[in-house]
Amino acid sequence: MSSVFSLLDEKLQKELEKRSWQPTPIQESAIPQIIAGSDRLLIAPTGSGKTLSAILPVINRCLVEQWEPLSILYVTPLRALNRDVDRRLQEIGESVGLRVGLRHGDTTQSERAKQVRKPPDILITTPETFQLMFTGKNLRELLKTVKAIIIDEVHDLAASERGWQLSLGLSRLEALSGNKVQRIGLSATVGNPHQVAKWLSSDGEAIIETGKRVTEIVVETAFPETIDETGGI
Repeated sequence: MSSVFSLLDEKLQKELEKRSWQPTPIQESAIPQIIAGSDRLLIAPTGSGKTLSAILPVINRCLVEQWEPLSILYVTPLRALNRDVDRRLQEIGESVGLRVGLRHGDTTQSERAKQVRKPPDILITTPETFQLMFTGKNLRELLKTVKAIIIDEVHDLAASERGWQLSLGLSRLEALSGNKVQRIGLSATVGNPHQVAKWLSSDGEAIIETGKRVTEIVVETAFPETIDETGGI
């Protein structure tokens, strides 16, 4: 495979070849940087392949670095997006031996208990459910092993109260794990990408593939970049 996909684990390469997928421009730009562990905001039009631009290299890191479950969080603001992402991630995850879980307000108690007993490698959730995970002892233990978080529809979150809460959650996550957690944001419509990239992470940079629409947003950070977690959560 003589494209950026050649950087990926052999299991992923075989799956991509089976589907006859070819890399898109945003994937060519983003995959090497995300494999290297960089925090990035990916901005590209709908249908450009930006979701896979984040998913593929993070799954690659999980396989190559042998991350233990739970290792990847995928946060989306809408449950409808949860279901769509769940379908795509299930297909890719199962093909390389990774388990994918979905957790939001409608998730049954039996499924929630199952996720604690046998954590998935990848968990898809909403910003609100992500925050609630800090309130339970068993769930906090799960979060300690998270190595990467992907945040979809960043333009809907960064300038809102949900964005302030998510910013706090990101800081709490790193304080809880004691390690750097890779942060990746996805959006189709951000008019001030570099400011939003810094909201996502102090080390964040934007990767942009030009689209027709942009949305200028005002970012306000209500919480510090890092917090002291010694008091427990």
